[in-house]
This record gives sequence, C-alpha cells and structure tokens, in this order.
Amino acid sequence: MASYWPRLAGIAIGLGIAVMILALAGNRWRRLPSSGPVLSEHEGRLRELVIHYEPSAREIVLTPYRDFLGQLDKDITVDVVVPSRTAFDELVTGVGAVKCRLRPIIVDHAMSTWSRDRWLALAPVPGNDAITLWSPQGEMLAESWPERAGDERVSFDLARALGPTVRAERSSLYFDGGDFLADNRNVFVMPRVLKRNLQISVKDRAELLERFSSALKRNVILLDEAPDHHAGMFMASIGNNVMLVGDPSLGRQYFPESKAEGEALLPDGADFTPETQHLYDAVAAQSEASGYRVVRMPVVPAYDGRTFLTYVNSIIDSRDDKQIVYLPFYRGADRLNSAAKKVWEELGYTVRLVDCTSTYRYFGALHCLVNVLRRI
Repeated sequence: MASYWPRLAGIAIGLGIAVMILALAGNRWRRLPSSGPVLSEHEGRLRELVIHYEPSAREIVLTPYRDFLGQLDKDITVDVVVPSRTAFDELVTGVGAVKCRLRPIIVDHAMSTWSRDRWLALAPVPGNDAITLWSPQGEMLAESWPERAGDERVSFDLARALGPTVRAERSSLYFDGGDFLADNRNVFVMPRVLKRNLQISVKDRAELLERFSSALKRNVILLDEAPDHHAGMFMASIGNNVMLVGDPSLGRQYFPESKAEGEALLPDGADFTPETQHLYDAVAAQSEASGYRVVRMPVVPAYDGRTFLTYVNSIIDSRDDKQIVYLPFYRGADRLNSAAKKVWEELGYTVRLVDCTSTYRYFGALHCLVNVLRRI
C-alpha cells in the first residue's frame, strides 16, 4: 500500500495545480469585456435595423416606413417588432414591395412605435459576433403606461428571437437611447440624463461619466446645455470630425412668412427666441471645443419644446464609397426642405428623402423610429 502514496500524492498535487489554473483562467475570462464599443451613428454599412409597428400608430408611421423601407438595399435586414402576426402582415401590405428583408419579431405584449429609445447597440468583442443590446433600468411612466412597460421588455424579446448573435443586458442607469449621440470617438450625452440619475443611481457627475465610459467604451461628453429633447433632434455626427447642429436662426430664414402657413406646420408657433437660440449655440460651441467642425443646419423648434422641423433626425449609410442619408422632409415646408437637402449634398451625401409629415407632430422623426442593430 505504501508504494501507492507517492502516486496518490502526485495525482493530488496535479489536480490542485489544475484547479488553480482553471480558477485563474476563469478569472481571466471573467475580466474580458462582454461587449465592444457602442455603434457609431455614421461609420459602416447598414446591415440590420429594428423598427416597431403598432397598428394603432398606423397613421403616424406608415408613410415614413413606406418611403424608408422602399429605398433600402436588398442586403439589409429589418427586424419588425410587432404585437402580433396580424400586425406584421398589415405593415407588409401597407409598405408594398421592398428590396430589403422584413423579419417579424412577435412579442405578444403592449408596446410603442418608437424603437430608438429602447436600447443602445454595443459591438461584438473580437472572436464573438454577438451584439449586446444595452437597455435602461426602466422606462419612464412604465408603472402607469402599458406600452412603456412593454417597451422595457423589447431588448430581451429581440435577444430571445435572434439567438446567440444578439444578447440583452439591463443597465442600473436611467436613460433613453435617444439621449446619446455616438460616433467612432465620442459619445455625447444629454444634460437631462444627469438629472435622471443624480443621487438615484450615481452620487455625482464624475461617477455617471465613468459608468457610461466603462459600458460604452468611448470617450463620454456630457453636454452642459442643450434643448430638452433627444440628441437626434438637433445634432448629428457625420464623419470626418464634422458635427451638424441645428440653428433656429437659419430655420427662420426659410420658415413660411405667411402666418396661416406657419400655423399649419406648427400650431403652437415657432420658437425663435434668444433663449432657445442660445441652447443650440451652446451645443455648437461645445462640439467645436471637442474638436469638431460644426456645420449649422436649419431647424424650427416649436414653443412646446417637443415638436421640431428637423433635418438631422436622419439615418446614415456608408456603402461602396458612397455616403447616403435618409433625410426627413415635411409637406408644406418646401423652402426648409430644399435648404436642408442642399447642406447635406454640399457635404457629399446622396439624399434619399423620407416623408415624416405624419410623424413630427408626435415629437419625433425618422431617427426616432429606426434603431441600428448591426453595421459592417
């Protein structure tokens, strides 16, 4: 029996070493990031998009969806989040023939029609092709608003439907996806995000910036002053260190001079006050201080602070050395539409127009309706 003890001791030592190696390896793998940086708004070719279709919002979204989906190229997949198969069939019939692939994601619960605010897409890490959908701790008013309660579930619905190529993760922070503007260097964050989290999920501004920087893996810039809305309503990073920033003073030049025509577009009236102009100028100044060349774009905000005739609320695609922008336009605002289109064209973009007349009165446009899941 004694002759076996050296062998048993050797086995025990070997097992112990193996356990230590596995433990170290486990720690090493746990330290690896589970996701890459947040997707840029302009960099790369569109590959997969997500939209929502809720039949009660048909009159709001069907026209922009018809224009947008009808111009997408055939190599793009659009995941359509719907409460039922009937809703998906209704959308397919309503938009007509398209080249892109429409794929239903049936969730069987209440939901809103706005996709952008539900999550941020984080790129895969090397060796793994899984996109991470990073969603907020909760949706505002979810306790009393069934559609918002349903929206809290959408990122996980997508992960379940799309399998190992998509995973969902819930943050402990509060935000809307539209509160961020990301490019390949920086992420701009709206001032109101600090208000939503201060002394609730973070103790101070520095902690909020560190938490976002760690999750998004980009330099994070918290805007000091900005209009109280989502970033895509008044600014867009378009590559080559160029930032488009809305300018009400330019919008005023092209807004209808007729009172009746102006009220038809914005019943509450256009807000060209110095106080509002200051907020847009502050965004432009902070963008310049962050190293961007700022190009000003006509915008007309309403006095309600929520309705915008905006031309930066767009979707950018880069393919075959061609820059494409899917650009909102508004019936009855011809001079504004033409002026904005010219700005994009002078920046080298091919413009594909999308009629958002039915949408802007509900406080959003194209960028608010479409979330980008994957670029290549």
